[in-house]
Amino acid sequence: MGLGLEQYSKFLIENGIKNLAVANFEEAVRLRKVGIKEEIIMLTPIIVKKELQLLIENDITVTLGSFEEFELAEQVAKENNKIVNAHLKIDTGFGRYGFLSENKEIILEIFKKSKNINITRNVYSFFKS
Repeated sequence: MGLGLEQYSKFLIENGIKNLAVANFEEAVRLRKVGIKEEIIMLTPIIVKKELQLLIENDITVTLGSFEEFELAEQVAKENNKIVNAHLKIDTGFGRYGFLSENKEIILEIFKKSKNINITRNVYSFFKS
């Protein structure tokens, strides 16, 4: 498939890349199975519980862009007694995907109360503006 997922990922890591991003959960899990230890961010939204469980089990950072995704991630992480690393997708105006930036107070409040989701990037500085 493509350039060779495993080989290209190893090449990138050997040359100083510390974070990888993938488009689907199969790619993420495959990279873990070949020994990739660096952070892997899953860019595509996950709405299937079984797929989300596999990502959490393999310590993959998920992208959350809706309250429904947040609730599912919180539920699955809690059921598995895990903390899920998450990247927040913020829709800054294109209307494609993500939490609407106008809802920043609600978003911050929800994620501050979460016991099972760890936000991996500092979105608080984004929301200060």
